[in-house]
Amino acid sequence: MVGADGAALMTQAALLRQPVPFTKLTGSGNDFVFVDARTDAALEAVAMDPSVIAAACDRRFGIGADGVVVLRPDPTHPFRIRYFNADGTQANLCGNATLCTVRLATHLGIVDPAGFRFGSDAGELRGWLRPDGQPEVDLNPFDRLEPAIGIPLAPGERRMGFGFPTVPHLVVEVDDLDAVDIAIRGPALRHDPTFERGTNVNWVARTPTGWAMRTFERGVEGETLACASGATTCAAVLRAWGVTGDETRFRTRSGRTLTIRYRQTQQGEVPSISGEGRIVFTGSLLDLGERPA
Repeated sequence: MVGADGAALMTQAALLRQPVPFTKLTGSGNDFVFVDARTDAALEAVAMDPSVIAAACDRRFGIGADGVVVLRPDPTHPFRIRYFNADGTQANLCGNATLCTVRLATHLGIVDPAGFRFGSDAGELRGWLRPDGQPEVDLNPFDRLEPAIGIPLAPGERRMGFGFPTVPHLVVEVDDLDAVDIAIRGPALRHDPTFERGTNVNWVARTPTGWAMRTFERGVEGETLACASGATTCAAVLRAWGVTGDETRFRTRSGRTLTIRYRQTQQGEVPSISGEGRIVFTGSLLDLGERPA
């Protein structure tokens, strides 16, 4: 008999009978493996297999990434994206992955860099390249925004809020970002019973040069160097608290900056995100190998 782990490895071996082409991108240190499966249904099936995703994202035995993005065909848009966390679970959206999507789509020449729409599990999105070359994306209005949430504060924490820009984010204002023990406090808040399916956690602090943030990301189950959907939620909560205006810049743990601004569109007021979306390298995934249990 073949156990569950053995079956998964056999599945991986069967799936990778041919190379899987990919592009590695990073958004402020939040990195992703992209697979363009717009014209290949078999490649799409391979790229969305949870065992393949987890193996590809492994930083010791695979390519290494915080998630996988699959470009898929769409009947009304140039393409549609589907996002998966590093553990193989699916999420409706990832902000930095979306910025990287804008960069890759313009690089591939399949869209107009001045502005285009594409599909996602979070609905239709609009992206473009700014005059400075950075990608920018309009997100949809928040499903839920709560300036206060009833979770007891730990020492050094000032207040908490919550937002749901298609994925849940807890925002915690603190006195000192460096003093936050994310390895302990991150999992505790991520799994707080207030949230039925858990949440991402973002800590923000005012610094002499502006706002800075750190993130414990659900699905990665650890700290990531940047989180654009988290920055969007931090901006919304800070705005609701009355401490910021229509534009907020966040210095991420990677040292790079994410900018959130509120824009008036035909659909009403929407938040947009801009920041790094950079192609690092391209390659082919040849062998997933046997990952340790």
